[in-house]
Amino acid sequence: MRYLVCFDVSNGRRRNALVKLCLEYGFRVQKSVFEMIMEKENLDAFESSATRVVDCKTDSVRIYPMDQATEKGLRIVGQGCRHDNSSCMIL
Repeated sequence: MRYLVCFDVSNGRRRNALVKLCLEYGFRVQKSVFEMIMEKENLDAFESSATRVVDCKTDSVRIYPMDQATEKGLRIVGQGCRHDNSSCMIL
């Protein structure tokens, strides 16, 4: 399933660590927004790793599931392109 991951992290070191983690699971669409295609096990692993990176008192990470209707309805204004990772497999 495809997920949209957005975050607000107040500390630069934690922010960089979270960006690095996000890039292991997906691709960047904006500075703090990533799209990821993950199975449940990968989602759980990502969430667990993100919990260890951020300060849950000051930072936030939001993970939104994107169903097929959401994906088909995606509209982009300005820079950006639709990413199709159907050929990618995350192990």
